[in-house]
Amino acid sequence: MHIDVDVNPAKPEGDEHTKDRLLVETISRLYDYSAHRSLKRMLAKMAPEDLVGILEALSLSHVAGVFADIQEKEMAAEVLRQISPDLREHLLKELPPQILSELVLYLTPEALTDLLGSLNEDQRDRLLKILPKDDLEDVENLLRHAPDTAGGIMTSDIFSLPLDTPVEDAIMAIRQREEEDTVFYLYVTGLAGRLEGVISLRQLLLAPVKTKLLDLMNPRPIKVTTDTSQEAVARLVDKHNLLALPVTDQDGKLVGAVTVDNVLDVIHSETTKEMLRMAGTSESEILTQSPFRIARIRLPWLLAAFGGGLAATGVIEHYEGILAKVVTLSAFLPVIMGMAGNVGVQSATVAVRGLATGQIDLSHTGRFLYKELRVGLILGLLYGLALALFGYFVHHSFALAQVVGFTIVGNMTGAALLAVMLPMIFHRLKVDPAIATGPFVTTAVDVLGVLNYFAIATMVYHFE
Repeated sequence: MHIDVDVNPAKPEGDEHTKDRLLVETISRLYDYSAHRSLKRMLAKMAPEDLVGILEALSLSHVAGVFADIQEKEMAAEVLRQISPDLREHLLKELPPQILSELVLYLTPEALTDLLGSLNEDQRDRLLKILPKDDLEDVENLLRHAPDTAGGIMTSDIFSLPLDTPVEDAIMAIRQREEEDTVFYLYVTGLAGRLEGVISLRQLLLAPVKTKLLDLMNPRPIKVTTDTSQEAVARLVDKHNLLALPVTDQDGKLVGAVTVDNVLDVIHSETTKEMLRMAGTSESEILTQSPFRIARIRLPWLLAAFGGGLAATGVIEHYEGILAKVVTLSAFLPVIMGMAGNVGVQSATVAVRGLATGQIDLSHTGRFLYKELRVGLILGLLYGLALALFGYFVHHSFALAQVVGFTIVGNMTGAALLAVMLPMIFHRLKVDPAIATGPFVTTAVDVLGVLNYFAIATMVYHFE
């Protein structure tokens, strides 16, 4: 059956979300009606990144069939590399070996390594059996390294020449690699392939042609070893504005390089994981996990907040005498707790992000604490004054104005300080701050905020 569908329909009015939804619905209908010719034409006009989004939005029963209709194998291989791990696992189960064997021909050893690292043992063995022999050795070498290290994200396709090579020979060698797109720097090697220096392409082109690389190179290149964490690699590339970073083994032998596009992938991945960990969730649950599985993932994080809420309830019950005397105090509880909680979340996010990127280390603790303390105090004074004026003019009570004003100042200042201290403490204890900070900050700010509120109220109304 053939259904002729216009693959370039007029763009509907509305936002991008509406357009994407209509595109997904169109592709689903084409697949349901077995209109494979029209479907193939439509998929051929899309970029790999767009295809990834479409496949992740489709019903799981449609994914493998639609993927099989991507005619350009190089594009299909790139989609397979970029797609989420759970959906990739599903595709590898459903796709026939013939299609897989065609796709792996278009993947670089690094992309193959990333792909293999996301598979279980059976799937990995199945894919290794159909790999070309030329790629198998490179892939096995890369698989020896942990996926979150420089060795796991590096490319082994590097450009290096011996120390005594003349500039003119080096330029000729680069011209012979015209199809390669990873030549950012020329690495100079000595005995046993040890990295001795690095030369930028600009330096190479401007140098006299008879100059030896030994006399032109930077003899102190910025480098990492194969077991350096990918986060440390990203920090170095960002700090020194590098396009690539050489990777050596423990003996100093040049084995690869991490390029800037690898680093961007790392930064994107780590930022996403960090945000989701702070929220008590994970990337895999967004589209593919069942509701019960998602609930189990989120349960521990919410349990800490639940415990904090019970503790805050206990504090309120302890001060029920003052609350019964001044019922208006209860009306201000939401804004008292909410403002402190928001400041805590802001400061905790800045601290966790700074620790993750290396912008903050433990040697900066005092300076950063003092800075956030001042930020919390300034915000507390501003909102404390506003709330005090509101309390005075609306409820005609100077005592109430004092209570809410002083409480906001104390709570917002304390929340900012606490939200910075806790991530640093967890970091020192080798506990991931992104996972632990959220529930502890929320709990501590709520409990201490309520305690401070009623303590100030008791003192003010006692002397009224």
